[in-house]
Amino acid sequence: MIPPTLADNLRNGLCVPWCGAGISIPSGMPSWHQLVDEFIHASRSYGLNETQETELREMFQANALEDIVDFCRDFLGEGEYRNFLQKILEADRQPSRIHELIATWPVPALLTSNYDRLMEGAIAAKTGAIPKVLTADDTATLWQHFAKNKFFLLKVHGDIVRPPTVVLTSRDYTNHVFGNLPFMTFLQRVVLSRSVFFIGSSLQDIYLRRILEETTHMTGGVGMPHFALIPNPGTIRSRLLRDRYNIIVVSYDPASQPSHEEAVLHALGEIGDAAFPNQQDEAV
Repeated sequence: MIPPTLADNLRNGLCVPWCGAGISIPSGMPSWHQLVDEFIHASRSYGLNETQETELREMFQANALEDIVDFCRDFLGEGEYRNFLQKILEADRQPSRIHELIATWPVPALLTSNYDRLMEGAIAAKTGAIPKVLTADDTATLWQHFAKNKFFLLKVHGDIVRPPTVVLTSRDYTNHVFGNLPFMTFLQRVVLSRSVFFIGSSLQDIYLRRILEETTHMTGGVGMPHFALIPNPGTIRSRLLRDRYNIIVVSYDPASQPSHEEAVLHALGEIGDAAFPNQQDEAV
């Protein structure tokens, strides 16, 4: 069932989608786990010994993924680290149908934790122009666009064509996010004044959780509601997300369609039809 508030807020320009890695996987982009695995493989080519690889694999099993990337970054050196990222993330890929569908929604902004260029590609294909793409380094411009209700695409974790902006390791989080008070303040304002609709996101970002938890505490849990499209979340996870982060789960069943991508498209199609009934034909 589509929450009426989600459809209403999308229709009235009070909701901004936050797109995670899940929407780019159908285009061939690696998941976070796959990307970390690629880092380990790349390090082997530069002399990683068997003992080090065994330890990294144990860390991988323990889900210490950011620590692995921190190690591989130092092991490869900054130049090779950036070359590796660009090789993986700038490969010639096309936007998925999920990108294309979201690009039809008349929303005031789009946020994404993805480094790739697929979302702006889908928007450019629809509008004929590349949208304004901003990162944490562009806080002043973000405030200006937000205040004037001018559309922008915010790469929350950075843009692969601007390597210094990429936030991937715990070191990056410290330097570019937690150490960037104006940007943290901007994200907090977005979360306080708009509903955020998480699509293809694991909701594991450290600073995202912090901001959601802080704003939920500030508002006593009655601020702008947020939403997350999640496959079969279960009652416990749904309740925890609502109580801790003021996130209302929009569930879908991946087994209901021929593929996971089809299931996401079906769910988003229904949401788009409810929010933008005059654009049904455009959104497919």
